[in-house]
Amino acid sequence: MQKNSKSPQEKKRLEYTKDHFTFGRQSSRSFPKTWKRNKVHANREYRRKSEELLAQTKPGSGLDGLSSSAEDLTAARFLKSVVRKPLHKVGTVTLAEKVRLTLTSRGQRVGRRVKKEAAVREEATSVVQTLNKLEGEELVDFVRRANTLCNIPDPTESVRLHRSAEPIDQALYFVYRLSVGVNSPRDTICKDAKLREPLAAWFVKANRILSRDERKAKNKVEEKQRNEKRLKTRRRTVEGTA
Repeated sequence: MQKNSKSPQEKKRLEYTKDHFTFGRQSSRSFPKTWKRNKVHANREYRRKSEELLAQTKPGSGLDGLSSSAEDLTAARFLKSVVRKPLHKVGTVTLAEKVRLTLTSRGQRVGRRVKKEAAVREEATSVVQTLNKLEGEELVDFVRRANTLCNIPDPTESVRLHRSAEPIDQALYFVYRLSVGVNSPRDTICKDAKLREPLAAWFVKANRILSRDERKAKNKVEEKQRNEKRLKTRRRTVEGTA
């Protein structure tokens, strides 16, 4: 007997509703094995329940209870007593749902890089304005904090700066990202001369402050060594004259 032929539109409609795909947790190769095993377990549980119910009517279960069990065991009672466990496909979608999700994801990706670069430019502009306002001891303190954070990273402090809404904390976290390379906006800044040049000039100023601190620390160490040397010389002189 010849089967009824389907039109291309009908075939496509059936594909959209019957074909399934897996996402996320299960791969397309492992899902058929898992689905087959789940069906086997459900059928096995159904057979066990059926056998337990039918065992009441088998010979040897008791002559007194046999007639009453046989009379009570009707098709309706059997269907109500034994319920097949429903199976649900988790992590699978139909072809129509997959097409819809793919188109939605593609639409969300359009212009993502442009939006990200625009957000980085806006953040960098705000940071440059904050850095240019720093002067005197406030600038020195900021540079020292940034130097400490970059050389000795503190996860707790970096998380606090990331969540803070204070302009100083945001600028400090931005400098930290530029120096360490964590989610660094370096590529976006290098493309924009309006941001690259003022930031480069500020880093030159910051390095000048750090160099001055290093010289002061070095001078203190040298002064301490000279004082210790003088003290040793005096002790030797006193011991020699005694």
